[in-house]
Amino acid sequence: MKTVFFYGGTDIRVEESSIPQPGPGEALVRVRAAGVCGSDLHNYRGNRPATSQVPWQQGHELAGEIAALGPRVSGLEIGQRVAVEAEHLLGCGNCRWCSQGQNQLCPNRSLINGEKHSSHGFSQYDVCVAENLHPIGDHISFAEAALLDCYACGVHAMNRSPVPDGETAAIIGAGAIAMTLGQILKASGSCRVVMIGTRPEPLQIAVASGAADETVCLADQNPVEATLALTGGEGAAVTFETVGGTSQLIAQAASMTRRGGSVSVLGLFTAPQEIDPALAMQRELTFRWSNSFSSWPAGPASVRNSEYVTALELMEAGKLQPRPLVTHEFGIGEIGEAFAAADSKSTSGAIRVMVIP
Repeated sequence: MKTVFFYGGTDIRVEESSIPQPGPGEALVRVRAAGVCGSDLHNYRGNRPATSQVPWQQGHELAGEIAALGPRVSGLEIGQRVAVEAEHLLGCGNCRWCSQGQNQLCPNRSLINGEKHSSHGFSQYDVCVAENLHPIGDHISFAEAALLDCYACGVHAMNRSPVPDGETAAIIGAGAIAMTLGQILKASGSCRVVMIGTRPEPLQIAVASGAADETVCLADQNPVEATLALTGGEGAAVTFETVGGTSQLIAQAASMTRRGGSVSVLGLFTAPQEIDPALAMQRELTFRWSNSFSSWPAGPASVRNSEYVTALELMEAGKLQPRPLVTHEFGIGEIGEAFAAADSKSTSGAIRVMVIP
């Protein structure tokens, strides 16, 4: 089978490897679509040190068909179409956080029997933990199902920082995480969403796909002044930061958030951030980081719900519009072009780039 191996930075190679065999509690999935996540680009851009194991595989936004089942797997069938919940979010199952369903906080996250697990979506086949496979309806394409990871992140951010009905949420960013979050907010309540981006084209897609009610384009407007103007001078009840990187966007988010409001940080920053403590105290702001997804609320299994499944149920019900967010598709042999397009969205116009193995 063809498999993508990452050697650090832009050194990405397609190589031949053996098709893996599923073990107990596992299934072999024929990957049909895998998204290039912003986190996939950190190594590509040199913002993270290379992993200790070179080369490595990645690709955690994926969907496909079950090709084989290992021992002790029930409830799944060969040929079944499935969305795959990312394996790097698997918890140890024994710690305080796992007992509450907060696997994303597990100190030993992604370790099973001392071995690190991750999804390998940039490959023609991947062995997956069977409990991470979720059947999807025929009306959902594989590329759309691969976006469920992004939608689940939006569910988690919304659960941690809910927007009251009738209030305004501001979203800094107009990428896939911002778009899926906006659609989740609109599908789950009656808030108003203002999306802030650098270019008009993705903002137009945001409105057309139901991810935003109004937009602010940085090419034409000051984001803080524009958001305050749209909210009668008060600011947003919740501001979601989805970009990360090196700019001082948490401070910007605080400046456009109303008194008593919240700032939710989804973006992964690669430079220290500064917050004006006088402004934060004056407005009595709440800052919450949102790390991936798990289940909600935290507590016994009888009271919590999978945030990934919540996203899937909304998609199955037709309450989300994933198709407009998939702007580019590349074959596995074009993995270099796929990463280049995802890395330079201002040139390519990409929102979410999909690799079709």
